[in-house]
Amino acid sequence: MMPRTALLKTSALFLALIAGPSFVHAAQDEIMVKQGRILAEALCADCHTFGGNRRRDASPPDFAAVGAMPQTTALSLRVFLRSSHANMPDIILDDVQIDSLIAFILDLGGK
Repeated sequence: MMPRTALLKTSALFLALIAGPSFVHAAQDEIMVKQGRILAEALCADCHTFGGNRRRDASPPDFAAVGAMPQTTALSLRVFLRSSHANMPDIILDDVQIDSLIAFILDLGGK
């Protein structure tokens, strides 16, 4: 039988190993969301809003509204961001930029 202190240390180590990846993943997600916001502010803010008041002179959807739509997923956003659209500038984004924008939009939508 293990002494109580050894058992507690072993249990704590086991829990840290199990929980560790989720904490790392959450931190990475937070970084992606922040990077997505910076990118959106630099490339998208001339037309889109991000959970604020919509401007009357701009018809593009608010990113929070897009993120909250039931049909919005990471995959649907990825397909959209990889496709050209008549009313949008033809901005070519790399995979990291797309992942960041997706994280930001989904976070705004509460997903």
